[in-house]
Formats: sequence, structure tokens, C-alpha cells
Amino acid sequence: MGKEVKMDIGRRLKNARDAIGYTLEKAEKESGIGASSLSEFENGKREPKFSQINVLAEVYKRSIDFFLTDKLPVEPVMLWRDGPGSQEEKKETEAEFRRLCQQYHKLELCTAEMRKAMLPQPDVTNADQFSWPQAELFARKVQKELCLGDIPSASLKKILEERYYVKIFHLEFSGSAISTVSEEFGPAVLLNSRNVAWRRNYDLAHELFHLLTWGIFRAKSKEPSENEDKLADSFASKLLMPDESLKQRIASMANEQGEARLEQLDDLAREFGVSLDATVYRVANLYRIRKEDTEKFLAAAKQLAKLHKSRESDKVKTLPERYCDLAQRALRDGRLSLMQFAKYMGISYKEAQEYLTDDEGFTDEEISIPVA
Repeated sequence: MGKEVKMDIGRRLKNARDAIGYTLEKAEKESGIGASSLSEFENGKREPKFSQINVLAEVYKRSIDFFLTDKLPVEPVMLWRDGPGSQEEKKETEAEFRRLCQQYHKLELCTAEMRKAMLPQPDVTNADQFSWPQAELFARKVQKELCLGDIPSASLKKILEERYYVKIFHLEFSGSAISTVSEEFGPAVLLNSRNVAWRRNYDLAHELFHLLTWGIFRAKSKEPSENEDKLADSFASKLLMPDESLKQRIASMANEQGEARLEQLDDLAREFGVSLDATVYRVANLYRIRKEDTEKFLAAAKQLAKLHKSRESDKVKTLPERYCDLAQRALRDGRLSLMQFAKYMGISYKEAQEYLTDDEGFTDEEISIPVA
């Protein structure tokens, strides 16, 4: 290696360590490579062996390409919703999220399935001019363009993944969600798998607003303002509980005095895949209920929640279905080794071998079906 390349690797090793929030001592503990050696690698005084770069790539949750390619990729901005107090956990979670997104992107490339779809665009192009009514109008537009139906939470995640190729992962971490839009791998969302289903639904709708308005708000600031988050909340509520669907369901349950019991609204919240609080807020907004009455209903909703068992969260998988399908296709086509496949899928080498056993009768002969 020439001196220029060594210096470039040194800078990248330093960048990767800083990005994950590791001190030299922490990196030494995780990698088994001495802190003095790591410092010399970063300062260009010594050239790391390829095996050492490989170890550090694993520790820093980076691909080998990050250290060896000519062009240094631009680090994507990460937007947090209810992030952790620990900066170390924050950086480690971001690093793992970024690694999953980059692996997904590589699977798309090696299977020639690199696809992009234009997500709905807002009519407002200036962040300072984005108002709550416009956020609600945008939610209605998105609900129609994505064809989400009467109960949007039932299909939102699948449509975003399968039709618009948004990368959506689930991990256990301190926080609710992270969203990002990368020049390399496109739009992506990380959700907390420990959260109950209704919370994940709302977080996804909230983060979708950030994805759809990324070019508007991120041009102004890398961090979301309080107003931007409130707009995202308004958008999420409107998206998950469309006016027409909500009014029809409430009309069917209202008594002769035009009132609906709180228990009925709780059932409605479960049907729409949202919280009871969100439903009360949405109904109050829809029927223009006074603020003091709304607060009274919210207090009653909290009391009701204490009497009910916590909603059980349906189990979710870390990796999206499309990601897993592409990984299996890449393995069958010989574009991914068993070791790489195991790493991408987060399984053991022995478990990875079972995928080949299951595919013994599979033929890679191309089959076409006449459609015209």
C-alpha cells in the first residue's frame, strides 16, 4: 500500500470509531487489538493488516468497502424519536441501523433488484410555511396515493416496504424510532421491537412524515424542531384515522343522544391500531370538543387503561421480508457465501447451511410465464 492509501485508511478508522462512540480503550476491548496499535493505524504511522481491518470493520459495524474504496460515503443524518440518554447507546444503535441498511442495499445490488419509487410529495416547499392544516391535508393525500384503505395501520408497513422500497427494521433499543434518508441506500426507519403494536404503528406514521418532508426540513436543520414533531404527530393521527372511516365507525356506535362510551372508543382504538389517547385527541379534533372536556376525557382514558390488561405486542422480526428474500436469492445465485449469508441474516453458520439443504430441489433455470 502507498502512503496516501494508508493515511486514508487511518482517517476512516478514526471516523468509524468516532461514529460508534468508542474510545481507543473500548475499541481495544472489543477488537483485541492494542490501543497503541489502533492509534498508530489512525495516525498513519503503521499499516494495518487486512485481517485487522476485517476485525475492526466488524467492531465498528462497517463494511470492508468503507475502508478500501476511493470515495468516502456521506454519513446520513439520523432523526431520533425519544432517543436514549446515553450518547454511547445512541451511537451504537445508529451504527447497527446503518449497517443493516447498507447490507440491504448490497443485497439489492447483487440481485439486480435496486428499485426506487417516488413517495408522495407535499405541496408546501418551505418549512416555515408548513402548518397543521397542511399536515392534515398531506396525510389525506398520502392515505389516498398509498391506497391504505379504511384501516391504514393494517397495510402501511407492508406497502412502504414492498411498493416503495422503504427499509424498515426492528431492534431492541432505548427509544422509539429513528428515520433517515441516505444518498446510498434511500429512506429507512428503525422501530423498537419492544414497543406494543399500536406504538410502532404511530411511530412509523410519525417517521413517515419526516421521510416525506426530508428535503424541506433537513435543508434547514439536522435536528427536528418541536414544531416539526408536532406536525408529524398531526400527520400521523390523520393518516392512521381517516375522517370518513372514523366518522362512519363512530356513527354506528353512538346512542340516540349522539354520544359514544369511552369503552367503545377503546375498541375503536384497537381496530385502528392506535392508542386510546390518540383516539380521544382525534375525536376531539374531529368533533371540535372543548379543550377542558377533552382533558377530562383523557384523564378518564388513563383510568380506563389501568383496568385493562396491557396490549400484547405481536412478535416482529428484525429483518424485513424483502431483505430475507433477496439474501436467499443471492445465496442461491452464488453471489453471497454461506458465511456472508449467516452474517447478513444474523444466524449461525450451521443454520445458514440448512437454507441450502432446503433448496436442494431448487433449479436456477429461468422460467417465464406468458402474460400477453
